[in-house]
Amino acid sequence: MLWIRLALRNTLRHPRRTMLTAGTVLAATALLTVLLAYLSGVIGGIVQDFTAAAGHVRIVSKAFAAREELHPLYENIAAADEVLEAVRAVPGVRDAQPRITTGVVITADEEIGDEFALVTGATDAYYRQHLRGPEHLAAGRWLSGQPKEVVVGRRVAERLDAGIGTEILLLGQTQYGSMSPVAADIVGVVGGNASLDEQVFLPLAEVQWLTDMPGGALEVLVYGPGREPRQLAPIVEALRSTAGLGDTEVEAWYQREPWLSMMGMIDGIQGFIQFFIILLAALAIFNTMSMSVLERTGEIGVLRAMGMSRPRALGLFLVESVFIGLLGSAVGVALGSVGAWYLQTYGVTLGEDVVAKMGSSFPMTATVYADLSLSTVATAVLLGVLASVLGAFLPALRASSIQPVLAMRARR
Repeated sequence: MLWIRLALRNTLRHPRRTMLTAGTVLAATALLTVLLAYLSGVIGGIVQDFTAAAGHVRIVSKAFAAREELHPLYENIAAADEVLEAVRAVPGVRDAQPRITTGVVITADEEIGDEFALVTGATDAYYRQHLRGPEHLAAGRWLSGQPKEVVVGRRVAERLDAGIGTEILLLGQTQYGSMSPVAADIVGVVGGNASLDEQVFLPLAEVQWLTDMPGGALEVLVYGPGREPRQLAPIVEALRSTAGLGDTEVEAWYQREPWLSMMGMIDGIQGFIQFFIILLAALAIFNTMSMSVLERTGEIGVLRAMGMSRPRALGLFLVESVFIGLLGSAVGVALGSVGAWYLQTYGVTLGEDVVAKMGSSFPMTATVYADLSLSTVATAVLLGVLASVLGAFLPALRASSIQPVLAMRARR
């Protein structure tokens, strides 16, 4: 088509202006690629560690879900084995594990302590396959299944001034409210993220005894083929209609707090970054394209006098902006991918203090890595072209409105 060939010719005819406009798109898409990849890596890493520890889907009693802030131990799943058997028979479920978490006060050696920590009781399969506890060991070894063994988080060990071989007393409560102690020797210290650093880990049987919950569990954690909502939605629906789960609540990880509130905020942050960078790029492109229209007023008038319609004149500049946008986006994404690859390989170390302030609800690591994916690259390219088109739209509209007679008089 003639007007498309004209747009391509005009793009190549003014290389300096083209490179200036393309450079704006290049800078915007390079920055977008790096920021989107890094944000994806931060959120993806936290979600991955959270779902590994807390399950893709969680099953609790409805009474527990209604008063979860109070952490009522008495609202537990008494017959956990029956629930596990029913869950594991559901198509799509890869694994299901029982878990008990409760707060304890810890005393090291003979000193009376007042250090509080969260104790987790689970099976060896959960610890090794999902939590990957042995991979996070900073010292010692993982639980062997023998009695009187405990693994503690790094920050818990620091506060207690305890190490491998130190005997500690965990003072908790039964589900009926009476005090319940468990003594054990530290055999391992784990670290790696804010959640692991603040916890204490025991075999499931030990915590069942501590809470007086024989054969029971507070939660049944379900693992599917992946953590994406589209993968989990059918499993959640199937579990909710499965007989044998009793009076329970079934929730995917993204349906629980704090993620239920945070997902909207995360999307908002990502949207703001995209909007802000596109706006800056579009304003810069608007300036260069406006100058282009002024320089080519006479040329546009001749084309209009020869029969070019207003829509085609508008399309002439918009197609030119698309060519420039594609050129700038291609180079920008290539440069941005180099920066994102560096962050994906080496990461950014935030520091232990920053991670500690995140709290145990967010298993954030001290070093955060980017996640460069095909969707991130495609998004950056599309947004780069969009910025180019938006920046060129008003100048293109002005060009399409030029009257041939006025253009001839202007002698431009």
